[in-house]
Amino acid sequence: MATPTTLSSINPLANVNIGASLGTFGAILLVFIISIVILGLIGFLIFINSAKKQYWIRIHVFRMVGNVPTRVAIYNAKEVPFGMAGDKLWRVAPMGAVSRIFKVIKWLPVGKLQTARNEFWYWIREDGEWINFIQSDIDEISRRAGVKFVKEDMRLQRLATERLLEQRLMNKSFWEKWGNVIMTVIFFLVIAVCVVVIFYQFGKIVDKLNPLIDNLAKAVQLAERTCAINQTGANGLIPAG
Repeated sequence: MATPTTLSSINPLANVNIGASLGTFGAILLVFIISIVILGLIGFLIFINSAKKQYWIRIHVFRMVGNVPTRVAIYNAKEVPFGMAGDKLWRVAPMGAVSRIFKVIKWLPVGKLQTARNEFWYWIREDGEWINFIQSDIDEISRRAGVKFVKEDMRLQRLATERLLEQRLMNKSFWEKWGNVIMTVIFFLVIAVCVVVIFYQFGKIVDKLNPLIDNLAKAVQLAERTCAINQTGANGLIPAG
């Protein structure tokens, strides 16, 4: 007769013999660490995917290399609210999935000339200014028009923008910079602890139910034997003449 299936066979930790060598505490600690690593990877992937969706703007940067207009870099950018009047700036960052989160290449005003879907081209002039353009030599156009590269009012506006950026975005407190990260880590730690406790308690319940299952299996076997004996006795009776 086939051996009856017990609940221990569906326990995911039943075949793991780590308790014999490391003890109960070591087993729980190992499961906790594995849960932390898995949840950390899931959270990291979610964070990277969220950052990728935020950086939906592609910035193509050109400048003169020798005597030829050449594209020198491609960056990503996202819109950042600035001030209380609804103004926005573009935070330009590298293309890397991780580097774009922590590194800033440049802050730019919102571009107006779009060369493709979510794509903007910028020209680095001789004085280092980034100009939004559409396939033109900005240096040549500026020289023909007799435009001075740096005007006094533009320099003052740039200094004022830099000061506001320092006050609102760069000089943040520790909690403003890392508050979201700390809360996310705490959340995953709580989830990991809950997972460990659930598996640990589930193992205890399975161990306590095993004797009950064995008794039920014995009772079923006894009932089967009793029924077989009764059936045999009934077949041996001689009907009255």
